[in-house]
This record gives sequence, C-alpha cells and structure tokens, in this order.
Amino acid sequence: MYKTCMQFFEQLISTQIGLVVAFAAVAALIVISGIKLSVYGDALGDRTGLGSGLIGLVFLAGVTSLPEVVVSLTSVLQATDPATGADMATGNMLGSNVFNLLILAFMALLFSAKFKPQEMKNNHTDSAVYGLIMLVIFSVAFLTSRYAKLQVPILGCSWPVLALPIAYVLMLMREHRNHQDSTEEQLPAESDLASQPAPKFYSILLGLCGLIIGGGVLLSILGARMALPPELGGFGLEASLIGTLFLAISTSLPELVISFASIRLGFLEMAVGNVLGSNMFNLLIIFIADTALRGHSMLRQASSKHWTSVILILALTFMAGALLRTKTRVASSIIAILMIGLYALAMSFFM
Repeated sequence: MYKTCMQFFEQLISTQIGLVVAFAAVAALIVISGIKLSVYGDALGDRTGLGSGLIGLVFLAGVTSLPEVVVSLTSVLQATDPATGADMATGNMLGSNVFNLLILAFMALLFSAKFKPQEMKNNHTDSAVYGLIMLVIFSVAFLTSRYAKLQVPILGCSWPVLALPIAYVLMLMREHRNHQDSTEEQLPAESDLASQPAPKFYSILLGLCGLIIGGGVLLSILGARMALPPELGGFGLEASLIGTLFLAISTSLPELVISFASIRLGFLEMAVGNVLGSNMFNLLIIFIADTALRGHSMLRQASSKHWTSVILILALTFMAGALLRTKTRVASSIIAILMIGLYALAMSFFM
C-alpha cells in the first residue's frame, strides 16, 4: 500500500500540472491543521492558565512556524548543492517574515470594522522591537559570513548566529515577567476541549503538530522540484525565488488562518501577537539550519539577493508599527495598501 502511494505521488509530481496540484493539496492540509491547532491552542491556554497573550506570542507563534522550521531544515539536508539548500532555507525564513507582516495589512483591509488598534491594551511595541533586534543580529551574521569563518566548536554555526537563540530566550523571559506584572485579563469559561482527559487532549495536539511537520517536509520536496528545468517537470525557477515566494507563503498559511480567525472573534491582540511572535521564532531557523549543515556555513552559501528581503522586513516592520498606532480606518487602509505595494515591488526583484 505504501509502495503504491509513493509511486502515485512520484507520477503526480513528474509533471508541472501535477506539481501544482500536489503543492495546493499539501498547502490545504497545513491550513486545515493550523485552524484545528489554533482551537486546541486556545484550550491549552485554559488548561495551563497562561492566557491568550502568551499563547498567541509563544505557543501559537512557535507551532505555526513549524512548517518553516521543517522546510528550511530539510532543504539544507536534502539539497545536493549546498548553495541551493542555503538559498531555499534562508529565503523561506525571510520570505515568511515578510508575508507575516503583510497579514497585518490584510487584516486592516479585510476586517476594517474589527481592526481597532487604538482599543488594544497592548499594542505589541515590545514584540516589534524584539523582532528588529533579532533581524539586526541576523544581518550581522549574514554580513560577517562573507569575510570570516567564525565557527562555534561542536555546534558548527557562526558566533553571531549563536546570538539568535540567546536573544530569543532573554526576550521571552522579559515578556513573561511583563505579563506576570500586568493585570491578567479575565479568561473565558473552560471549554469542552480544555476539560478533555490529558492523554486524549495532548495526543490530538501532537498529532496536529505531526501533520504540520509532515506537510512541511512535502512542501520542501515539491519546492525543490519546482527548481528543476521544465523538461524534468519543474519550472526552472531560482532557489531564492522558490524559498522567498512559494515556500514562504505556503508555510505562512497557518499564521494567516489563525490571525484571521482571531480577529473575526474579536481577539486582535492575539492575532497581532501571533504574527510578531512568529517573526521572532522564524529567525531561530537560521541557527537550527546552520547547525544542521555540518561542514558548511549556510549564510556564506546564501545568495546576496536575500538582502532585499532583509531591507523589506525592516521597512515593513516600521510600517506595521505605524499601522498599529492608527486611529482611523482611512489611515489604516492607506498604510496597508502601501505595505502591499512595497511587497509587490520588492518581489519583482526576484522574478
């Protein structure tokens, strides 16, 4: 049975049409799993007493970033050419961060009646600043990788890259202290899911995580095939474009779905925390992938085209900060349109 399924899958992705169909199907799997996982994440907040703030910033952000982790990791491990794997992994992470920031713009345009940042108790300014700090650390690591081999013994990553997980942990500790010091919001009544027996609840939770991880692995395989020449069933696209556009957008679908679901329910703070928390978590992927790529410096192999994404993330983060401080729908719409327009302009660089 397994052999038959694998043969069918190989035949399906051997053509361009089949490749697109398979890509769409796997992306749909990630979306469905992400929706269900957000429900269980909310129930996890009830069971643990952490509340929606930390659940959105830490748990949902981490879980919805699992596809990015798996895609980037398998890209560097499975690629026959280290440069191709490095390009796909770096492009996937940076592209996902860019698209995540666009989610805020989409929320402002599509849910204008509920997008009221002036009513938020926490506008997530600290989270945006944390993301910028980690982006600066990544930029230093990317820049120095071209000129020096600063490798950490045993781990094999560069010293600037090692600063990413250290900074992330310190920032989460500070955010946790801030949440403890602040007045806790009143939690909703315990849901049916929250009262489920622990073995059943956590088994389903882990199963959903497994579906997202499996979907991420398949996306990395399909993404690699897209880079093949047309005569071999691919599209002949550059690895940097595959990572920055196709893989990044598809692996950011859980963030999109969860954020949209949150704002529809009136939880704008959770939606914003999920987006900004995911961008912080995504930068850890560089540390994971660089450590996994034994004998090579991942950032040294990555294309210089990725500096476009770095600059774009920087610009969109500042624009997102302005968006989260707007007080009228008109102002929100204008900034959101400018963010989307800037993204379209930057993506033309990769085409």
